[in-house]
Amino acid sequence: MSKELFKNETLAEKFINKGKWLYIFSLLMAPTGYIIKLLISNDLSVAEVGVIYSIIWFVTILSNYNDLGFTESLKYFLPKFWINKKYDEFKTSLYLALWIQTITAILIAIWLWFGADWLANNYFHSPLASQVLKIFSLWFVIFNIFRTFNTIYQSFQDTFSFKFIDFVRMWSIVIFVTIIFFANKWSVLNYSLAWFWGTLIGLLVSGIIFVKKYYFILKKWKFSPKKQLIKQIFSYAIWVLLATQAWILLWSIDQQMVIYFLWPEPAWYYTNYLSLLTIYSILLGPLFGFLFPVTTELIEKKEKWKLSIMINMFLKYFWVFGILWWSFLFVFGPLIAFVLFWKKFVFSGELLQIGGLFVFLNILNAILFSILAGLGKIKQRAKILWFGALVNFVLNLILLNTIWIIWAVISTIIGWFIMLILLIKEVLKEWIQIKIDWKFIVKNLALGIIFGLTGYLALQNYPFQHRLTGLWLIFGVWLVYWIVILLVNWKEVRLFLNQVRSIKWK
Repeated sequence: MSKELFKNETLAEKFINKGKWLYIFSLLMAPTGYIIKLLISNDLSVAEVGVIYSIIWFVTILSNYNDLGFTESLKYFLPKFWINKKYDEFKTSLYLALWIQTITAILIAIWLWFGADWLANNYFHSPLASQVLKIFSLWFVIFNIFRTFNTIYQSFQDTFSFKFIDFVRMWSIVIFVTIIFFANKWSVLNYSLAWFWGTLIGLLVSGIIFVKKYYFILKKWKFSPKKQLIKQIFSYAIWVLLATQAWILLWSIDQQMVIYFLWPEPAWYYTNYLSLLTIYSILLGPLFGFLFPVTTELIEKKEKWKLSIMINMFLKYFWVFGILWWSFLFVFGPLIAFVLFWKKFVFSGELLQIGGLFVFLNILNAILFSILAGLGKIKQRAKILWFGALVNFVLNLILLNTIWIIWAVISTIIGWFIMLILLIKEVLKEWIQIKIDWKFIVKNLALGIIFGLTGYLALQNYPFQHRLTGLWLIFGVWLVYWIVILLVNWKEVRLFLNQVRSIKWK
């Protein structure tokens, strides 16, 4: 197995052979969340469902802080140590992450268990929350160990194992929820236990895969916690924590300021707008996360020329994807909001028409943030995120009351633009050449503008009466639109297909 880790591959082999598992399992997992909500919503009251999902949200937020930044540190250091044959450092960093994450998870779980009554009364305002919190305190421990194993698979670009164990976890939860549903054992506690047992099965499967594929790592070499190594890992982890905090602040600051200055109704408009704006992340998120370990591998192998090709390829195609995604949102923003959230939230779709115009900035930022992490520039990444959050805060403070909720969208766009400039500046410091294919971009920009203006004028007087009709209209036009895009870009599509045919899928 050791010979298979970080073997020499072309970029096409790397992203097609490995990337396919990200999307195969993502598609297979797509209905799980809907099935779970459908079943438990049929049996439980709105308040009971709210308790379960509020607690899941709460403990998930805690898990982002539980690892003290070590989870992301592993993604950077494991490939680095392995490629440079620093096997003792490799084993030590892995052990440290597992121990620290397990210890902190147990401590937080103890706090959740003994503080359950206080949290139920003072935070969740529901006596039901107490017992649910105790179940999820146990879930918290196994989930964080599960996530550490997942990080190891990500670090080695083992996309099959990485997504397969998540697939097992989610469908195990679905199976337990289904059994409870048909056995008429409906209760908040039983459904909460479904999450615990489903995640435990996912952890067991993950452990079996780890022993089979990677256990030789634990049997060989020495655990050697040298001061310099610990300092190196902790220094990286601290900046990961700061970056995580900045990221959470960046995405929540608008929402919090809208509700503070403008009250709940505009806040609901803005919440729905954000959920629509970031739909693309379901498709692109796994691929962008894959950039991190690939960047680290290429830097350690001294293959910076491959890194330049990869960055330019991603910037070229996803810049255009962002432009075309905007034109679709510009046409169907209000109709999408109507179909998903009903007529009273059509204004969320109108906000989407504005924010979607510049969504390509956020897509490019996501790419460059992953690249920066893979380059080890975690300090610079954290500073850029904090600066973006500060800019957003100041702009909202100045004009949110004057221009109303639309200013929250505009301030976010300004923040995206500033962060993109700073990110490009940092990447260029690594002597990585960024080349822009203006012909390709202008061609697709023209296509997006034509579609956007034509569709916008055609839907000016849409009645917003039947949601199912609206859904079919969106789907039909979406299909035609992307067929036209593929035909216009047939040269690039044909090149991609030729690359796929030349690769032996494993």
